[in-house]
Amino acid sequence: MPGELHIIGQLSHAKSFNKDNLFVLWEIVTGSHWEHIEGAEEGQTHILSGDDDEVGAVFAHPIDIHFRTQNIQGWPKLVVHVWHQDGYGRKDFVAYGMAYLPCYTSGFSNEEIEIQTWTPVDTSSVSCLARLREFLLGGTPQLRDVDVVHRMENRFTLSSRPAGQIYFQLSLISQHFDRFAVTGV
Repeated sequence: MPGELHIIGQLSHAKSFNKDNLFVLWEIVTGSHWEHIEGAEEGQTHILSGDDDEVGAVFAHPIDIHFRTQNIQGWPKLVVHVWHQDGYGRKDFVAYGMAYLPCYTSGFSNEEIEIQTWTPVDTSSVSCLARLREFLLGGTPQLRDVDVVHRMENRFTLSSRPAGQIYFQLSLISQHFDRFAVTGV
C-alpha cells in the first residue's frame, strides 16, 4: 500500500516585506517517486494592496492537493516567489523562499509554516552599477536557474539578504508512511 499525503489549507499571509501590492507564486515540489493525484501543484495569489503591521498582507489563498508514493525520497517542499506590482502595473521580483513540509507516519496535523524569504545579492564587480539600476529603474537581481531555490547543491554558494516571511496554515493528512520507518520531524 503506497503512502498518501493530503495537504489542505491556505497561503495565509506575508509580513515584513516593506512593499505594497504583493503577490506570491507558490508550488509544491516533490521527488520523482511521488505521484500527483489531484489538486493544483502550483498557484498564484491575488495582488494585495494593503499591509497590516500586526498581521501583514492577508492572502487567504486556498490549497488542496493529494499525493501518493512508494518511496519517501523527495519529500514535498513549499517553494515561493514573491512579486510586487508598482503603480504603473509593472511586475517586479522581490524574494524567493523554500520550506519542507513536516513529516508524519499517519494521522492528522495542523501546521503553521513560516518561510523566511531571501533576495539574491549581486557580488560581481558591477554591483555598484546593479545597485544604481535597481535604485533608478526598480528590479532586484534574479536567479537564472530558479530550481536552485529548492535544490541544495548550489544554494549555499549564493549571496543573499533576508526579505520578509510567508506563512502557510496547512492541515496534513498522512497514511501508510509507517512502513517507510518515518518517525516524524
